[in-house]
Amino acid sequence: MAMVGVAGATGALGKEILLVLDKAPWRPEKVVALASNRSTIPFVEYGSSSLTVEDLAEHDFADLDVLILAVPTEVAKEAAERAIGEGVAVVDCSGAFSEDPDERMVVPWVNPESVKDLPARGLLAIPGAPALLLGSVLGPLWRAGIRGAVSATVLVSASHSGRDGVEELSKQVVALFNSGTPPRKVFDQGLAFDLIPQVGNADQGWTDQERRAAAEVAILVPEVEQIAVTMVGVPLFSSISATVQVRLEGSASLERIAQLLEMGGVQVPKPGPRQIPRPRRVEGHPFVHVGRLRLDEQGNLHLWATLDNLRGSAAAAVGCAGVLVKARTSSDDSLSR
Repeated sequence: MAMVGVAGATGALGKEILLVLDKAPWRPEKVVALASNRSTIPFVEYGSSSLTVEDLAEHDFADLDVLILAVPTEVAKEAAERAIGEGVAVVDCSGAFSEDPDERMVVPWVNPESVKDLPARGLLAIPGAPALLLGSVLGPLWRAGIRGAVSATVLVSASHSGRDGVEELSKQVVALFNSGTPPRKVFDQGLAFDLIPQVGNADQGWTDQERRAAAEVAILVPEVEQIAVTMVGVPLFSSISATVQVRLEGSASLERIAQLLEMGGVQVPKPGPRQIPRPRRVEGHPFVHVGRLRLDEQGNLHLWATLDNLRGSAAAAVGCAGVLVKARTSSDDSLSR
């Protein structure tokens, strides 16, 4: 029986991970909900059960098979090192290990080859939602030889900043409606009824979050040689969307492109203005939805993509946890024979 710990269980992503774990084919019967001692939420739901939230810093990881980290990077690094030291496999969603060449970044439906020959104990890193969205779209095309320089404008919602971001956007909306002073702790320049044209700290024009997204896409789809990512904060509570342009090196029909995307797990609805996927329409779905597929006069590909960022990240994390549980079980069986 697998035992899984979820660190950050009271946060926006942590709660989604619990929802996906409850529906997983290998559903763990034992789940431990963990959070920092600053959390004021005493219980979280897992299926029909109510789990007591335990202190992450005080918990003994040795009884776990896998620890899923949905916490800030500084907390994730310390917890991961402690868990691995106690022989527990780790799935990190924080980005703490995204640039570590010794760790594997995996999205099971984007780069499944990366989960082969895994050790029973180790660490798998999940990319941020922007790379998850773009990698899900580019992966099936690149594997089929449909490639080129990529330019993407990614629209990130308040949930990109976690539960605190969602709560602050809600309070900003209420305050502005009532002519009050909106809180600006997470979004210091405001987000309600506005856009944030620069997400992250800029260096020579590009922000750290834009550079991270581009680097993570290159890890997921190594053949991507040129990619530029622009991130914009939008006043939505959840989801992530992007307009993507690929300057194709060769030619490809829209029918072939749509077929490849669908084979890669991307949802491609029939053409039509009412069928274009919108953020609210994809809530609760773990996979990317694509619409507005079109070619310009130069043969460049343009498309629109959207994803429930929390559900998609949770699905990737649970998928990786399942891989690690299977690897650990297989290793234990081999040792017992």
